Amino acid sequence: MRMTPTCVTCIFSQALRVCETLGVDDATTKKVLDAVGCSVPEWSFDETPPQVAARVYPMIAEILETDDIYRDFKEEATEHAKAFLPYIEAMIDKSVDTFHAALKAAVAGNVIDLAATERFDLEEEVAKVFETPFAIDDSGEMREMLRSASEVLVIGDNAGEHIFDKVLMQRLKTLFPQIRLGYVVRGVPIINDVTLKEAEDAGIGEVADIIDSGVDTPGLDLSRMGEEMRRRYESADLIISKGMGNYESLNDTSTRPTFYLLKVKCNVVAASLGREVGDIICYKGENDV
Repeated sequence: MRMTPTCVTCIFSQALRVCETLGVDDATTKKVLDAVGCSVPEWSFDETPPQVAARVYPMIAEILETDDIYRDFKEEATEHAKAFLPYIEAMIDKSVDTFHAALKAAVAGNVIDLAATERFDLEEEVAKVFETPFAIDDSGEMREMLRSASEVLVIGDNAGEHIFDKVLMQRLKTLFPQIRLGYVVRGVPIINDVTLKEAEDAGIGEVADIIDSGVDTPGLDLSRMGEEMRRRYESADLIISKGMGNYESLNDTSTRPTFYLLKVKCNVVAASLGREVGDIICYKGENDV
């Protein structure tokens, strides 16, 4: 998905949101906004929003003298998500369709996004998502493909959300024991996306191979993948892509059967999918093979 004028204003506003969230003083906030504003002419509508963000966030991090802007918030989001595990497991266990319920749980986790314009309320989201139908529901096709799949990649999105992703993968291993699962994380800290550290700390290695994508964008940019990531991507029978950043990066470029699992959080993505902000989506991309 390519940049639009709306994306330009969104990314710029994210710079201010970072400073507000971290309680940065006015003088430093001005430095951040000046730097990001001066970079806007270099942004191209031929790029994806994650590709632009990959240049903007390191610039902010350098001014703020940190290598991981949202480190503390990622830890808080992770602990918050862990507190919901008993509830999530109970909701899945009592469901007549545990596969479908596990997908819903993973989408509930997708509300944890410090880059989105809306604030997340995990309690409310978890409570209502199990009762909310997918606005696009290709889960039946996903289920059929999983029955014959041997290699599946789950592309992680945000820290905190990865706790819910682990629940999904545990259920996939139970329902489709022949599958070798890989869980893909960001190569370096970017926004609040899940990295190798958060995935290892959560014990995701117990259910999936943790794969460092080698990518520095908040979304899986295929042109930046590391060698191991490329090998696993090209051999995957199907991809489960979590969140908007991965959708923005992959929906025009994916070469593997890809299912996008997300909550719609902005008008640009809503228009791309033909749905509304707030909808939850399980969508099989049309551009892959």
